[in-house]
Amino acid sequence: MYENSFDRTDYFFPKRQALNLERRKDARKKVNGTRLMVANCKTMDGDFQAPIENISSGGIFISTSQHLFAGQEIAIKFDFPEPQNTIMANGEVVRTSMEGVGIRFKMFFKK
Repeated sequence: MYENSFDRTDYFFPKRQALNLERRKDARKKVNGTRLMVANCKTMDGDFQAPIENISSGGIFISTSQHLFAGQEIAIKFDFPEPQNTIMANGEVVRTSMEGVGIRFKMFFKK
C-alpha cells in the first residue's frame, strides 16, 4: 500500500460533505413523492412555507430559497397525512445549500 494513498471518499465527496455524512445519527426518510408535505416556518425575519424533502427523528431538510443562516432559530409546523398528526418543532439551521436548509430539532411536540 502506498504511504500517500488518498481516501476514496475524497474522490466522490468533498471533505466537508463526507464529514457531514459521518455525523448523521438518524436515518433520513424522503417524504415528497406522491403527496406534497409542506412546513409552515417562522423566523425572526418572517413566516414562509417550504416543501419538506426529507425528515428524521433528529431533523428535517426543507427546499427553500429563503435567506437563512447556520445557527438561526426556526419554528416549524407540519402535518403527517397518516396518521393525522401535527408536528410543531423548534429548531436550528445547521446546513444551507442551493437546494434548501437542514434543520436540527431542539424540541418537538405532536398534536
